[in-house]
Amino acid sequence: MTKAFDCAVRLLARREHGAHELAGKLIQKGYSQEDTENAIVECQRHGWQSDSRFVEAVFNTRIRQGYGPLRISQELQNKYICRELITAKLDEYEEQWQEHAHAVWQKKFMPPENFIDMQKQQRFLLYRGFPIEIIAQLFKNRQR
Repeated sequence: MTKAFDCAVRLLARREHGAHELAGKLIQKGYSQEDTENAIVECQRHGWQSDSRFVEAVFNTRIRQGYGPLRISQELQNKYICRELITAKLDEYEEQWQEHAHAVWQKKFMPPENFIDMQKQQRFLLYRGFPIEIIAQLFKNRQR
């Protein structure tokens, strides 16, 4: 095996990596494009590198950190993960986003006392990556 492969295995032993991210790290460490590609193919052949497993890991981590579907999707797109994997995972969680938004809101805020407080809370949830439809529904349910 090559040194690039050994390095890739060490990186994957620490945490999941997307193929593009792993390639970038190997090239940054000075390995050739060919050695990098061969190392990634070999890691995938052994089942040590998987973009779908990487997507799962990112989703689990970011949801625990209080992020919504838009922010998670954007992060994965920035890591060059194929759109189909992202969409499939978003669809898996579709029924749960409202609950996640409520949990994030409840952890940080009390019910808004006025319109300005409500706007501040809504901006926070937008920043965290929750769609406006989910945020609107959350505040609509709070007013009842």
